[in-house]
Amino acid sequence: MHSSVRRLWRGLWCLALSWTLLGSAGAATFGIETRLLGRPLTAQQQATVREAATRVSALITSPFAPVRVDIAANECDRGLPRVQGTLKQLLVFVVVKQLGDDVYATGMPCDLRDGSYLPVYGVIDLNSVGLSELPREDLLDTMIHELLHVLGVGTLWEPEYRVSVSGDTDGRTFVRRVGGVLYYTGPRALAAYRALGGQKQGVPLDPDAGHWSGQAVCAEILSGSASDFTGQVNPVSLLTLGALEDLGYRVNRAGAERFKLPQGSCAAQAKRDAAAARAGAPVKVPQGGFATCAAAHAAGVPLPIRRGQAGYRTGLDGDGDGLACESGR
Repeated sequence: MHSSVRRLWRGLWCLALSWTLLGSAGAATFGIETRLLGRPLTAQQQATVREAATRVSALITSPFAPVRVDIAANECDRGLPRVQGTLKQLLVFVVVKQLGDDVYATGMPCDLRDGSYLPVYGVIDLNSVGLSELPREDLLDTMIHELLHVLGVGTLWEPEYRVSVSGDTDGRTFVRRVGGVLYYTGPRALAAYRALGGQKQGVPLDPDAGHWSGQAVCAEILSGSASDFTGQVNPVSLLTLGALEDLGYRVNRAGAERFKLPQGSCAAQAKRDAAAARAGAPVKVPQGGFATCAAAHAAGVPLPIRRGQAGYRTGLDGDGDGLACESGR
């Protein structure tokens, strides 16, 4: 559904931001404020963005301490405006612009607080190409996923990214490589993985070190293979809530959604789910293939699309390996 391509953050933690925490008496409940930039969204799409922010906010019970900021324009990403004043909620810029054909969205935190290393604000880029073809459920799933990245899940797991606004780092890492395989080792998420029946020494990760391994969890919201499960909002499980706790948030564990580790391969599960969703209806493939991966999603095509299959075209196969729309989120 969407691809959270982990980028080098422009001007890594630029120190032009000056900010001061207000007193603890001013602490407020956690909330997320979204500010839309770039190409305009429809009223329904705007409502879906707000719904995602509300859903993610409800997962966190620790307050967002107000912070006074003077953020220079373009500091975290090109095109972002200057922000001055007091932020009482996590600020997330949602920028609608053209990305690659096989990328749906990217999300990242920007400056981090001293001490807690939790984000002050962040940015999500939504691909304007094919956005009108993306079903509401898929856009909602995309936004929830990217908002979790802005909070730090998958983006603040390694020391080089855990750098506060003053340039300090706690050196903590939640990622370990064993025999060429990446594992998440944060205690809360690892405990949730064990409770779900996971047997590995850590939670297996995708090669980008920012998503749960698709083969390990399939359709969980932070899975690298969740984009294979379309037409639904994938579950935010105790696994992802545990990752939020590892970062330092207090969470509403009762808000976790039902989830089981997969039985069999993700490809087989995705194929079964897609077949059930289509209820036997044939997929209509436009001549020359789908214009975007979003269009393929909307048509109910299981992804990735292999070379030779209906709907494949080289423009959706960025690395030329014969698999189109494989980057997922």
